Amino acid sequence: MRLIITEKNNSAKKIAEILSQGEAKADAVYKVPFYTWSDADGDHMAIGLKGHVMSPSFPEGYSNWQETDLHELIDAELTKEPTDKNVVKAVRKLAKDAGTIVIATDFDREGELIGLEALEEMLDANPDLGSRDGTRDGTLQIKRARYSALTKEEIERAFGELDELSYPLANAGAARQDIDLLWGATLTRAVSLASRRFGSNFLSVGRVQSPTLGLIVEREMERRAHVAKPFWEVLAKFEHPDGTFEAHHETDKFWEKAEADAAFAGTSGPGTVKSVTARKNTRKPPTPYNTTAFTTDASSRLGITPASAMRIAEDLYMDGFISYPRTDNTVYPPSLPVRELISSLVRIEEFSAAAGLLDQSQLSPTRGKKETTDHPPIYPTQAIHPGALEGPKRRVYELVVRRFLATFSPPMITESTRADIEAGSQPYFVRGSVVVDPGYAAIYTYARSADEEIPALQEGQTLELDGEPWLLDKETQPPSRISQGKLIEMMEERGLGTKATRADIIQKLYDRGYVYSNPPIPSETGVAMYEAFKKYVPRMATAEMTAQLEQEMDRIAGGEMTKGEVVGDSRDLLHRTWSEIDERREDLAKVVWKGMDEDRILGPCKVCEEAGRTKEDGSPNMLRIIRAKKSGKRFVGCTGWTLDDPESCDQTFPLPQRGDVFKLEERCSVCGETPRLKVVPFRGRPWNLCLNDDCESMQEMKKRRAEREAAKAAKAAMEEKQPPDGVADGKAPAKRKKVSKADTATRGRKRAKAATKG
Repeated sequence: MRLIITEKNNSAKKIAEILSQGEAKADAVYKVPFYTWSDADGDHMAIGLKGHVMSPSFPEGYSNWQETDLHELIDAELTKEPTDKNVVKAVRKLAKDAGTIVIATDFDREGELIGLEALEEMLDANPDLGSRDGTRDGTLQIKRARYSALTKEEIERAFGELDELSYPLANAGAARQDIDLLWGATLTRAVSLASRRFGSNFLSVGRVQSPTLGLIVEREMERRAHVAKPFWEVLAKFEHPDGTFEAHHETDKFWEKAEADAAFAGTSGPGTVKSVTARKNTRKPPTPYNTTAFTTDASSRLGITPASAMRIAEDLYMDGFISYPRTDNTVYPPSLPVRELISSLVRIEEFSAAAGLLDQSQLSPTRGKKETTDHPPIYPTQAIHPGALEGPKRRVYELVVRRFLATFSPPMITESTRADIEAGSQPYFVRGSVVVDPGYAAIYTYARSADEEIPALQEGQTLELDGEPWLLDKETQPPSRISQGKLIEMMEERGLGTKATRADIIQKLYDRGYVYSNPPIPSETGVAMYEAFKKYVPRMATAEMTAQLEQEMDRIAGGEMTKGEVVGDSRDLLHRTWSEIDERREDLAKVVWKGMDEDRILGPCKVCEEAGRTKEDGSPNMLRIIRAKKSGKRFVGCTGWTLDDPESCDQTFPLPQRGDVFKLEERCSVCGETPRLKVVPFRGRPWNLCLNDDCESMQEMKKRRAEREAAKAAKAAMEEKQPPDGVADGKAPAKRKKVSKADTATRGRKRAKAATKG
């Protein structure tokens, strides 16, 4: 029997359907589904895993944070633990009847490692399959199927060109697992112990997470350091037969008010058009999507976070609608059937704007700078009507299709026109642009902006002023915050993380409360964590150390280094890092405590504001998170309350007692009455909490909660009315006699004996 191992059940089912031509039958073992069929080549079986089969962990004896020496933790020999025992049992059971193994997990480091994890379990259960290098008596028994899309053509090609498992690629993935565990566990314990944050209140630290946080914090520090500088702009409106239009003074910004006033005073009509210049601009079509470009566009054009975009893309890949979404490649392979694919896509009305592509004798796509041989760029693998998909899936599929079609489209041509006008002694200008030929923007509609046309102006033309000119008072703005899409680009440039991990790393910063909002804003705890590292453990604040480890893991994949060498180098570096933290742990803790304390301040107390109560120095009384000394319960109270003053503010608000709480807004954007918080439970999804119980957002949440509880109660009531199977209405089910293991064994022996006699 040939046993096919895939990464997930969906892909196992899809591959079985394709290879069996729809004849595969579903079954399950240990609650894990598998699929069987037979053909001229024999019997076949496909089973899907649930991601990683095994995960690294520390051996017993290292669980007590306060009693474990961290240098010993760094040197601990890591063990492997099953992520799902049922999956392991299922794989081992099915392997016993297998004659050939085909690893068909995703084609990347993680997929190669998952395949190796499953293989080692199968070899342990059935040593006759071969050895770890994939051979038995000179015959190849362990094979690898590599594919980039779950389509009939791609799967048939992959199984017709079976390859070998890449142990260097798998070992590179295993090295990353070990290194991330060692760094995460050691530094998280180090910082949490230094700041005395134990249990569920620990402070998470990671070798990629911390320098990524640094990118966000550094930008925030630039914003805070920004000193607004005032400037003035002067504008005027001119009359024209085709309608009035605005023009801007030739001086973009006046830094002195007197100069702006002089320009205002020197403007008089009529104005005279001194020159008109027109220039055509050609914008090249975009290059094919790799993971970074896709998540950046999903964030900026669709408003979907990178983590969500990748989850949606993986679902579309599993459904067979797009190619594998984790890729660095920006060059389509020659084997891609582009004309056939484009022909099927443009038949759909939403994509018919690209129908003209089929008139080209040769379809030549754009090419990006990165070309790899593992996966092609992200492209649609089949044409489906977007209406068949719902919500974000539809929008992401459309984005991928439009980008794909745009890469074969002609450039977009625009024409920009500038007219210089003299009004009195002052020069003005007006600029407009129109799309002459939309080119690729006809299908890639995200790239097209609204035309900014201006009236047809001629040199020497006289234009009357429409009223007086006017001044705009403005000030310089701080640099904008980094969007999640841009952050992924910056991580790639600095070698932080991989295409498979970057979106998840950003999400972890949100989950840990180090950042909030979108674009991400660092919390004071997040700022303090980065500042503490920057001052006392600089290698944890910058990308150089992490980028170096990433390069070494690439060398494992290339066969230039071993997993043991790279993990050993990482342990040495980690020893030095922990020593640096240990030497300055009190100083580091003070910085972190200060940030955490600032995060407990939620905003000014509105009750005190209305009553005119302030602190002795005139600053406002603030609402802050307080933990009661006796009960340990937390709540929100006003800093203006004192025990010996009955007139002091006694404003309080309850808080959930479990999970982390972070400030979102000093004043809720819905009701404007009280601060708004984010609650991150230990289990389940985060949710937003307004302290004002009458806030519309809270009423809506309560309504949805009541509806869920009512539905649960109705379901429970229906189940109570239905008797168990085999029980007549009104009769209680007969009680089953409890049978001991000894009784079961005795009965088994009696049955065996009876069978022997028969």
